[in-house]
Amino acid sequence: MGTGVATARAGSGEDIINAERQLSVLQNAKRHWRALLIASVAFSAGIVFAYDTVTNGASISMPSFLLYFGEIGPTGPYLPSIWTSLWTAMSSLTQALGAILVGFVSDRYGRKWPSCGAAVLTLVGAAMQYVAVPRATLMGGKMISGLGIGAVMATATTYIGEVSPLKLRPPLQTCFVVFVLLTQGLALGVIRIFVPDIREQAFRTVIAIQWAVGGLAVITWAVAPESPIYLIKKGKIEAARKVMHKICGPNNPDERLGYEIQAIRAEQELEMNNNATYASCLQGHNRKRALTNVYFLITAGLEADYSFDIGIGGFGLARISRRNVVLLGLVVNLLFMVIIGALYWVLNKGALWAIAVLMNLLISIQAAFLKGAGGPIAAEIPSYALRAKTLSIGICAQTFTTWLFNFITLYMYNVDSRNLGARTGFIYAGTSVFLLAGAWFLVPDTTGMTTEEIDRAYELELAPRRFQKQALPFVDRHVLKISLA
Repeated sequence: MGTGVATARAGSGEDIINAERQLSVLQNAKRHWRALLIASVAFSAGIVFAYDTVTNGASISMPSFLLYFGEIGPTGPYLPSIWTSLWTAMSSLTQALGAILVGFVSDRYGRKWPSCGAAVLTLVGAAMQYVAVPRATLMGGKMISGLGIGAVMATATTYIGEVSPLKLRPPLQTCFVVFVLLTQGLALGVIRIFVPDIREQAFRTVIAIQWAVGGLAVITWAVAPESPIYLIKKGKIEAARKVMHKICGPNNPDERLGYEIQAIRAEQELEMNNNATYASCLQGHNRKRALTNVYFLITAGLEADYSFDIGIGGFGLARISRRNVVLLGLVVNLLFMVIIGALYWVLNKGALWAIAVLMNLLISIQAAFLKGAGGPIAAEIPSYALRAKTLSIGICAQTFTTWLFNFITLYMYNVDSRNLGARTGFIYAGTSVFLLAGAWFLVPDTTGMTTEEIDRAYELELAPRRFQKQALPFVDRHVLKISLA
């Protein structure tokens, strides 16, 4: 595709994208049903993650598992705490490692085959767990599975953003989260079927189901098209054109391709970032983008019962300022945590009921406010060149902090440790203050903005609260380069 033709088509592509901004989410979904189907490939990564997460926690509570891997004490069989901690912790840590490593691999080999390979790793890990006799072998299997899960989750988040149209990205990212939570609920139901069975085969069957889950991910990624953004970055324009025709069908694929080509080339020239590295994520204005991404992706561990609330929060994002939603969610969290902490000194059963109600209500609210708004922002913030690595950093931070906070909270709350009880709410009220400050200075309102417009806002070093007001429409980046010189 010649430079002149690409520029002309880029202008036309920009007009098409701007016109689609005026359409509703439903109208865009009808127009881009092919893109929806292709982006849904990433949901298979969510299934793998969800089932493994539930299996990791629920299987060790099964009587059959306890009888096989446990020890006999004065009061009956029990699992040594060191092993229960290691099985959970090492899986989370290798997920973090997998997320970081796939950043190198996906920039070199694309999104499709690294995801497929990561899914194969989960099959290998499940096989080790299935045949495990010593506890160490079981841990090794969980670590291998964790490596694959971290990798496929990081790539899946990137893939959704690169194959879906602008107006559909927030709903798709929200659907991804909902899909994970619904799968976790389904997995709990499946495991519950095997709980009464005390035979060894009961817990091994629960583990074996991971082969079906991982196998689905292998197949879906194997038949999925490669990311057109990756192909453009590698100079494989003809391959990118074919993929764009699959994604867009009759909806002006060549014009959209020209738009993406011009945007990516201009970004590479402006930042001289053809060989993106993890160090690049922490340099210049990319540092703020990476920190913002990490800020959102460390939010994890929501209960499956509240997936409906995430849906409510996510599908309203096209019309509501995401930044304001996040700030409001943090203020609500701060107030609730202070109230919960204060209820520690109210010594009656009513206070216990109040704490229970407030905690459940807070989970539901934060599912809609922070998870519903935060996921799309985290996926949209990175530049084209650093998207894979930035999201890898975010997923790594998410898995690590999930493990860390689970450990710290139990230590603070439990009777045999610090015994803070409901006063733990004051600790999290304090973290809410820090998060609120971070949100004010880091979190922009990217509602309805393209990657190019977000790039421009960061390049102009706009305050996050002024992204919508001062970010100019996308024009030729060479003009911007001259104006900034």
